[in-house]
Amino acid sequence: MAQTMKAALIKTYSGVSGIEFGETLIPQIDSNEVLIKVHAASINPADLLFLSGNYGIKRALPSVGGMEGCGTVIATGNSLVARMLKGKRVAFVSEVYGSWSEYTKASAMTCMVLPDHVSDEQGAVFFVNPASAMAMVKIAKQHKSKAIVQTAGASALGRILVKLGRENGLAVISVVRKDEHAQLLREIGGQHIVNSSSPAFEDELRRKSHDLGATVCFDAIGGDLTGTVLSALPDGSTLFQYGLLGGSTTTINADDLVFRRKRITGFWASDWVKTQSIFELLSLQGSMKKSVGSQIQTEISQTFSLCQTVDAIQQYAANMTSGKVLLRPV
Repeated sequence: MAQTMKAALIKTYSGVSGIEFGETLIPQIDSNEVLIKVHAASINPADLLFLSGNYGIKRALPSVGGMEGCGTVIATGNSLVARMLKGKRVAFVSEVYGSWSEYTKASAMTCMVLPDHVSDEQGAVFFVNPASAMAMVKIAKQHKSKAIVQTAGASALGRILVKLGRENGLAVISVVRKDEHAQLLREIGGQHIVNSSSPAFEDELRRKSHDLGATVCFDAIGGDLTGTVLSALPDGSTLFQYGLLGGSTTTINADDLVFRRKRITGFWASDWVKTQSIFELLSLQGSMKKSVGSQIQTEISQTFSLCQTVDAIQQYAANMTSGKVLLRPV
């Protein structure tokens, strides 16, 4: 086996300008890790944050870009969990190493064997959005909320949440900013849609959230929108911030926190997973295997070769509601 591989390498934390296509050493694995021949890798909003140095973790540079993908395990460490994956086609998350490369390594605990009916394309987007959406449904139920408010409602995650909400008896109020985004949601059965560009946005969101009993919100935007959405929610509501698409600074009305008993906290899927027991994680994996590729399909808008990573990122960043963009190491 060769000692080096092709990869999209992050040379500096300066956005897309910090990426170069080149060669690097194939990674060595520890006892609980697996070596994966990558079939396809995805680009997610978290990757855009990572490229600018604003994600929750940083890697020593130069580093392979990306975090999520699909591939075949070709070598394993000595642990039982790792050895059980030898030769299996898996979906994986590799926050520590990366995924935009011919080969990658990942913890055996962040790999999931893919059912035959799940394609490589759907396998490459198996973890981040479906797992996050399922976690959001679980959190909403724990908070006894009858509905969920979701910003970036027409995103891939937002569309999955509409479907999961319907299956779990939870109404989803989707916040969008364009009429065409609202139409995308209606086509998949979205019923409760509000446009943040409308002059009546806050009043409409307040009415829907109160009427439907939405005391939980998941906000991917941040910036000015966060305070507006929090003010529209019923008393005692909790807003979970999980993205920064609109900026990292927001203004919150102190009255909402003091007198309306509203709360704002963060949601980071990587941290949330660590709070779950092994039995809860196995249950989550079982649900994902049943749903992904059948009930849950993530739309793939375009696929690029690894040497076109810069073009792929620019395409994704400019058209995030059009579907996921994938990279293939060909």
